[in-house]
Amino acid sequence: MHESTTKKDIVKRISEKTGIQQTVVAKVVQMTLDSIIDVIAVEGNIELRNFGVFTVVQRAPRTARNPRTGEKVHVPPKRAVKFYPGKELESKVASTDQNP
Repeated sequence: MHESTTKKDIVKRISEKTGIQQTVVAKVVQMTLDSIIDVIAVEGNIELRNFGVFTVVQRAPRTARNPRTGEKVHVPPKRAVKFYPGKELESKVASTDQNP
């Protein structure tokens, strides 16, 4: 199992490719992520061309089971974010040969 890439890793990569200081890149990356969160929260979806679409979906209430006790538990309805990858992302992932 490999380690996850972090926001810090992304900042470092962008900084190395562009020559822009990591502190500046980190601010821009964080502002971008904050903007995406704000749009999803207010509008319910955001489309990032060649990447994908984030959309808010309503999950129905359901009955679950407590794994320790086996007792039935009511799970109320909730809003959740779903991601639909774009064609370019799906294509790149499918063509990348990685061993799990």
